[in-house]
Amino acid sequence: MRLLSSSIALCLCLASPALSADERPKQLLIVSFDGAGPNHLWQRSRDFARANNAHFTYFLSCTLLIPRAERSTYQGPGHKPGRSNIGFAQTKDEARERLSHIWQAHQEGHDISSHTCGHFDGKDWSAADWSAEMTTFSRVLGNAWTAIGAGDSEPGGWKDFVANDIHGFRAPYFATSAGMTVAEKKAGFTYDASLVTKGPMMPEEEDGLIRFGLPLIPEGP
Repeated sequence: MRLLSSSIALCLCLASPALSADERPKQLLIVSFDGAGPNHLWQRSRDFARANNAHFTYFLSCTLLIPRAERSTYQGPGHKPGRSNIGFAQTKDEARERLSHIWQAHQEGHDISSHTCGHFDGKDWSAADWSAEMTTFSRVLGNAWTAIGAGDSEPGGWKDFVANDIHGFRAPYFATSAGMTVAEKKAGFTYDASLVTKGPMMPEEEDGLIRFGLPLIPEGP
């Protein structure tokens, strides 16, 4: 996905019409953004959140922090250096602006989580492949300011944020494999949002991770 795309997961407990408002189960609305790319949409979503007391989850693809001229520094599992299905930052200035949005969103209480780096289909990946991509994500994000020559502008708490405040993961294309959960737990993730469900469901804990499902919405008559 080259553009910032929104995924809205509705986790609902259906209530009987006979119940009073106080008796009805709570409805949980989860809004997330995959890829977390175009800077104008970062700004727009943050402005919207501020005006409406909302909080978002941004699933970040780390190649969007690597300037295109430096793309050969990234290599995804099973791919040649410089390949990415979601592209790269076009310039250092673009990457720097995106880094600023990430930090400000974090400071505003939004959740910054991982969508890996190159947005590849990992359905055939081993645990080692997933771990390699997750490690690359942390390395690229942690060193992103310095890598674009803006180390002097790196916020004081940036590295602590990268090390301790990235809690969630969503697999590109929702494509998972048996080794993914092993790698997630090894990387310290506490929740996964890679499930696709037939209908709304509340988050569930399974195999040491809290799992969020994205329900399919039928189309057509």
